[in-house]
Amino acid sequence: MKASSITGHPARSTVYGPALWLALLLPLALLLPPVPIDETRYLTVAWNMLGSGQWLVPTIDGAWYSDKSPLLFWLIAGGWKLAGVYTFVARVEALIIALGVLLGTRRLGARLGLDARGADAALWLLAGCLGFTVFATAIMFDLLLALCVLGAVHALLDLDAGKWKRGMAALGVMLGLGLLAKGPVMLLHVFALAMLAPLWSATARAHKARWYLALLAGLLLGVLIVACWLLPAAWYAGPAYWQPLLDKVTGRVVDSFAHRRPWWWYLPLVPVLVLPWLLTLRAPWAAWAGLWRSRLGVFLACWWVLPFVGFCAISGKQIHYLLPLLPAWALAGAWLLQQAGAGVRRAWLAVLALVAAVGIAGLPWLAAAQFAVPVRPAVAGLALVPVAVILGVWCGWGRDVRGLALYATALLSATALAGAFAYWPALDVAPEAGFVRQTLEARIPLATIEPANGLFGYSGRLREPVPWIAGTAVQAWCRAHPNGILLTTGRHDEPKSVAPLKTWPYVLSGDHRIAAWHAAAVLGAARR
Repeated sequence: MKASSITGHPARSTVYGPALWLALLLPLALLLPPVPIDETRYLTVAWNMLGSGQWLVPTIDGAWYSDKSPLLFWLIAGGWKLAGVYTFVARVEALIIALGVLLGTRRLGARLGLDARGADAALWLLAGCLGFTVFATAIMFDLLLALCVLGAVHALLDLDAGKWKRGMAALGVMLGLGLLAKGPVMLLHVFALAMLAPLWSATARAHKARWYLALLAGLLLGVLIVACWLLPAAWYAGPAYWQPLLDKVTGRVVDSFAHRRPWWWYLPLVPVLVLPWLLTLRAPWAAWAGLWRSRLGVFLACWWVLPFVGFCAISGKQIHYLLPLLPAWALAGAWLLQQAGAGVRRAWLAVLALVAAVGIAGLPWLAAAQFAVPVRPAVAGLALVPVAVILGVWCGWGRDVRGLALYATALLSATALAGAFAYWPALDVAPEAGFVRQTLEARIPLATIEPANGLFGYSGRLREPVPWIAGTAVQAWCRAHPNGILLTTGRHDEPKSVAPLKTWPYVLSGDHRIAAWHAAAVLGAARR
C-alpha cells in the first residue's frame, strides 16, 4: 500500500498533529460543566481534600470515601493549588494524561518494531477512537490507569532488552502508581503479558528464573509504594475506611455491588469503542492471519486477551474499564496498515458525519421535549462541523489516518459540545448547589433523602457536608425540623401528595428533576 495512506508526513505529524488534536478537544476541557454523577462526586472528593488540608484519606459527604484510590484526587487538588479551583483545571489534566497515552503508544510501537510511519499510525488510530476521545477530557480514573499500564508495558520491554535494574525499578514504580490510580485492577492489565513473556520475549525464554524474579521484585516494589499510603490511611481512618475498601475489591470480582452486568455485556460495545476504524480500516485476511503469527501479534494477544476475558468474568462492568486495552488494539491496526492491500475508507467517515449533523441539528428540540427547558436553536449551528467534515472527505483532504483521526475528533468534539449546550440546564447542577449553599449558610435545616453522593459539594463550594436521611425517616425529620428543606434527586424519593417548593431539571433523575420540599408542607400532606 502507499505510505501516504498511513500518516503522510511523520516529521510534521510528530508536533503539529498532536497539537491540533489537543486544540480540537480543548473547548470541551474549558467549557463543559462537571457531569453528574461521577465527575461531580470525584470533584467533591478533591474539593474536600483541598478544603480540609487532609490529603491522606479521601472523604465525601462527611464520610470516608473508600470507593477509589487517591491518586486522581491528589492530582486534581494539586492542580487547584497551582491554578485555582476551576473545573477546566481537572479536564486539562485529563487531556495531558490522554496526550501521554498517545505518545506512550507511539513510542511503544517503535520499540515493538514498527517503522516511524507505523508508530505514528498507532498514535492516530488511538487518537481517533471514539472510546478514547470521549474520555480524553473526562474526570475519571481509566486514562490515568492506562498511562500507568503503558509505563508498565514499557518496563517489561526494558527487561526484554536486558536492562534488568531499570526494568525492575520502572515496573515497580508503574505498578505502584497504577495501584494508587485505580487499585488492584492494575495487576489484571499487566499480569498476563508479564507471566506469558516467554511467548514473545527471547530474553524471558533464555533467562526464565531471572525474569520471574525481576517480576517479583517489581511487584514487591509496587506493593511497597502503595503501602506507604494505604497503611497510614488505614491506621488513621480505622475499620470504617479499610473494611469497605476490602469489601468493594472482593465484591466487584465475585458479586458486584454496582454495575452488575452479564458476562457478554462488553461484546456488542467493543465495536462502538473502536469507531470509526471498525468501518474505515480495511485489510486482507492474509494480513490478519499474519498479525497473529508475528511477534507483535503474540505480544498484543498476551496483553489484551486474558484481561478482556477477566473483565467479562468480573460481575462489575462499565465501558470505560476497557480503555487501557485500546493502545493494544491501535498497535494491531497500525501493523495491519503496513501490509499490502490495507488502507482506510474515507466514505464511511462521511456517513458518520452525516449522522452527527442530523443528530446535532435536532438536539435543542429533543432536550426541550425531554426536560421542558428553553430551545437553544443556536446549538444546531454546530452541525456545520460535521458538514465541513463531509466536505473535506468529498474533496479528498486528509486522506491518511492522521487526517481521518482529526476528522473523527472534530466530530466528537462538536457533538459533545452540542449535547452539553442543549442539555445544559439539566446537566449543570450549579443552580441546585447554590440553593443548597444559601440554605446551609442561612442555618435552615436541610437534608437530602438518601445520600447525594457528592452531587452538590464541589459545584456549590460547600464548606460542610450535606446531611442525608433515609426515606423511612422523612416524617420524623420533618417533625423535628418543621422549617427545614428536603431535597430529592429521583422520583422514588419524592414525598407524595405535596407540591415541591422548587424544582430544577436534572439529567439523571427518573422524573427529570431535582426538587426541594418544605418540611411543613410534607407534614401537612401526611395529616390529610
